[in-house]
Amino acid sequence: MRKLLLFFALLLFMVTGREAFGQIDARLLQYPAVSHTQIVFDYAGDLWVAPKEGGVANRLTTPPGEEILPKFSPDGSKIAFSGNYEGNVDVYVIPSKGGMPLRVTYHGYPDRMVDWYPDGKNLLIASSMESGRQRFDQFYKLSAEGGMPEKLPLPYGEFGCISPDGNQIAFTPISRAYRTWKRYRGGMAADIWVYDFRKQSDVNITDNPANDEFPMWHNNTIYFLSDRGTNERSNIWAYDISTKQTREVTDFKDFDIHFPSMGPDDIVFEAGGKLYLLDLATEKYHEVKIEVVTDEITIMLKAVNVEKMIAGFSVAPDGKRAIFEARGDLFSVPQEHGPVVDLTRTSGVAER
Repeated sequence: MRKLLLFFALLLFMVTGREAFGQIDARLLQYPAVSHTQIVFDYAGDLWVAPKEGGVANRLTTPPGEEILPKFSPDGSKIAFSGNYEGNVDVYVIPSKGGMPLRVTYHGYPDRMVDWYPDGKNLLIASSMESGRQRFDQFYKLSAEGGMPEKLPLPYGEFGCISPDGNQIAFTPISRAYRTWKRYRGGMAADIWVYDFRKQSDVNITDNPANDEFPMWHNNTIYFLSDRGTNERSNIWAYDISTKQTREVTDFKDFDIHFPSMGPDDIVFEAGGKLYLLDLATEKYHEVKIEVVTDEITIMLKAVNVEKMIAGFSVAPDGKRAIFEARGDLFSVPQEHGPVVDLTRTSGVAER
C-alpha cells in the first residue's frame, strides 16, 4: 500500500477549462448595492462596480479571500463590505472609485456589514463577538474610520436599517437568509421589528408565519423581503408606517429574490442569477444587463496535485491494482510497476 501511495503522490492531472476569455454572460451576481450612479456586486468572490444603467463592470477588489455584502455610503463615495483579506472576515471601507481598503474591525469573530447610518459617518455591523451564541449576532455602531464599536441595546440582530432621522431601527433578530430550506414555517421564521432608541421600545410590524427579512426604510415605507405570497416565493413587499398596511410590490414566480438593497432612488436585487432595479418612485423594475470582463482564471487549464485528496479506494481481487477516488476522478494505480490511469477525466462531475 505504501508503494501505491507513493505512485499516487507523484500523480498530477489536468483540470480542463474553457479556451475563450474576455467578456462573458455573467450569472450568479450576488449581494448587490446601488448608489445614485453605480451598482456594486459580488462575482466570483470579488466586488465589481458597474454603471447603474448597466454595461461593463470593473473589478474593485482582488484578494484571495471572498468579499461580500457591499453597501454604498449615502453620498456614493465609499463602499463598506465584509472581506477576508487576512484570514478572518472583517469589515472594510474602500473608495467607490477604487483604492486601498481600510480595515475597521479586528475581532476574531466574523463581522458582517449591514448598513450605513444616514449621516454617512458610521456603520451598522453585526457580530457574535459578545452574544455568547456563535450563530446569533448583535448590532454595533462603528465609525467608518474605525475605532471601538458601540453595541446597540438589542438582544440579537441580523439584518436591519436605520430610519432616515436616525432615531429608529428596523431589524430582524434572527435570519434564514443563508438557509436552503425554503417555505419554512416555524419558530425560526424571521419577523421585522422596529426599535425606537428614544422611547426604548419595539414593535413587531410583520408578525407573520412566513419569513420576513431585509428591511429597507424609505420615507414612510419599510420595504422588505417575504415569502408570504400565494406562490410562497421570496418577493419584495411594502409596509406603510402610517396605515400599518402591507402590500406586495414584486411578483416573481420562477425565482426567489435574494439580498435586496436600497439606494437613494432604487432597490437593487438578484433573482435567477440576474440583477434588477426597482424604481422607488414608480415601483417598476427592470433587469440590469452587466458585462463582466475577466480572464476567468479560476477555470483555466491547470495541473493539480491530488496527493492529499484521496477520499476512497478499492483493491482488485488479484491485488495487482487498486482504484483510488481523488478530486472527483477515479484512478487505476498499479501495485508496483506500471502506469497510473485516470479512468474518468470528467470536469465538473464527481465520481465516487
